[in-house]
Amino acid sequence: MTKPVFYLTRQAARILRDIHAHSTKQWNKRTADRYINEIYAVMNKIAATPALGKLRKSRSMPFSMVPAGKHFIVYDCIDKGVVILTLLHQRRDIERIISEMGPFFVAEIDAIKKN
Repeated sequence: MTKPVFYLTRQAARILRDIHAHSTKQWNKRTADRYINEIYAVMNKIAATPALGKLRKSRSMPFSMVPAGKHFIVYDCIDKGVVILTLLHQRRDIERIISEMGPFFVAEIDAIKKN
């Protein structure tokens, strides 16, 4: 049995670094590490059970999302696993951001599928 896998877009990787830096500055490194570990645990759950998130298929770009702490993990399923498109704070306008980032996400997903 193969291990479930997730891929991060460049934006998702950058946001994870930003979340960690902000959390370290706001609280401390230990708290930041714990929060990032919680997010990674949810991403691993998503990889193991892609249907975990609610599919938003009537949106500008279909995507699934799952809460993780004060953020939502936005992802899409591919044959090789799941692609973590982005992480958004729960207070953000998710639909607008996904709509604006749609072409970027499609290009990243296509590149991951080819490799």
